[in-house]
Amino acid sequence: MLSLQDLSFERQYRYLFRQLNTEVNSGELLQITGANGSGKSTLLRMIAGYIEIQEGQILWQNQTIPELHYIGHQNGIKAYLTVEENLELISALINTSKNNISLAMDEVGLKRFKNSLAQKLSAGQLRRLALARLLLKSSPLWILDEPGTALDTQGQEWLVNLIKQHLAHKGVVIAATHQPYSFGKILCL
Repeated sequence: MLSLQDLSFERQYRYLFRQLNTEVNSGELLQITGANGSGKSTLLRMIAGYIEIQEGQILWQNQTIPELHYIGHQNGIKAYLTVEENLELISALINTSKNNISLAMDEVGLKRFKNSLAQKLSAGQLRRLALARLLLKSSPLWILDEPGTALDTQGQEWLVNLIKQHLAHKGVVIAATHQPYSFGKILCL
């Protein structure tokens, strides 16, 4: 279970959110919605530990946050590496087996592009490459910032199925989105 307790965040003398409280249990999706600049990405970065908590606390099963997968607005892809090299780099950084790379490329539909430089990929293919990280190593908590950005209809359907599979395995997904899914809890900032 993920618990956000009395979270507040102030930027330039303005609260993006104040005394925010919510819980997300295993097998649940929390969708964070709101206008541009409302604090969605800030909240996700705070949960991921990239931004210091100003007020309140974030707990995972009554402890600090464990290993997690965070995919933000930027894909975090190296343009001058191939698809496969990007996944090899990520695999080395997260200390996981290279055996999962081929499976991940196949799952996201990029296996035939494995030797293509990332700079030659479309925006949707780059997003698929970023999302392939979710498949390299299991993590109970996924934090996704606009995960469907640049994905075509088929890619959107694949992403929904991937999220549903993760939830079925008792995972937790926190996703900021302007296009809410038809399932999960919604938190509007």
